[in-house]
Amino acid sequence: MGAAHEHLRRLLAGGLIEGRRPQWAHALALLKAVSEVRSPESEAVLRDAALFDGKLLLDEEAGLPHAMAPEDMLRSLAAQALAGWDSRKHRDAIRYASAPGRSALVRGILDRWR
Repeated sequence: MGAAHEHLRRLLAGGLIEGRRPQWAHALALLKAVSEVRSPESEAVLRDAALFDGKLLLDEEAGLPHAMAPEDMLRSLAAQALAGWDSRKHRDAIRYASAPGRSALVRGILDRWR
């Protein structure tokens, strides 16, 4: 497993990365790194992110996204990556990430793949 994959899994599990809470920019970089190489391992981690239903433990002093909650943004970006690879195969994860009760912004972004 690559370091980005391992760290993103740790983030989703609520763990620390290198002994501290990661910054939002680090979480985005991890997701980008995982999304860059299509592999079964990357698909599995991205599915975990799209299906994530918890609270990310981030270093909030370093800044967070402004348009939506970090969890919603992470789910949305993971679902978009999966949709770009194979929207039919990952339709369940895409639908989950854009389900009613989620951010209207996320639903709007993912509607084209539902």
